[in-house]
Amino acid sequence: MLQDPGETTVRDAVYVRTSEAGDDRALTAVVHRAWTSDVGPVPLGPQELPFFNDQTQPENVFVAQRHEQVLGYVKLRPAAMAASCGHVQQVHGFAVDPTAQGLGIGRQLLDAARQEAIRRGARRITLRVLGTNIRAQKLYRACGYQVEGVLKGEFLLQGAYVDAVFMALDLTAEWHGPARSRTDASASA
Repeated sequence: MLQDPGETTVRDAVYVRTSEAGDDRALTAVVHRAWTSDVGPVPLGPQELPFFNDQTQPENVFVAQRHEQVLGYVKLRPAAMAASCGHVQQVHGFAVDPTAQGLGIGRQLLDAARQEAIRRGARRITLRVLGTNIRAQKLYRACGYQVEGVLKGEFLLQGAYVDAVFMALDLTAEWHGPARSRTDASASA
């Protein structure tokens, strides 16, 4: 009997955990496999550059893993240093390996970020996404994020001006889990 693609067994289960310093190379590899000019405004650096640095600490990165393979990550950090913004967390990096996209891993990662932001006492999570990254925008909307603004022509990428879309999730609203539909299921990262 064939297994339903939406069904996971313990053997095939993907779980999300807080990253560790030893995840550095695996996370860098995911970044390099997932990056395209439609999803990232900054060109990739050399693969030898470490993933973790002064601005990215392991405790602020959550990884999706199946068996020993890291399949994706989300970075969550305070939005600003000012105490007046202490109630806001920011998604400051998010990627799922292209071989694992469409399996709900992006939803799991965003849910982990939501849970951690709540644990940290946040009331909002914000993020920016390129206007060309329609797939991620659909996923974010399916997970409850709303567009709060568009920075028109914020980036000049490959000769074209591209918008930055500012989205936010209200953590004080009642949560019913990510919405799923046939179109959303195929759009998940």
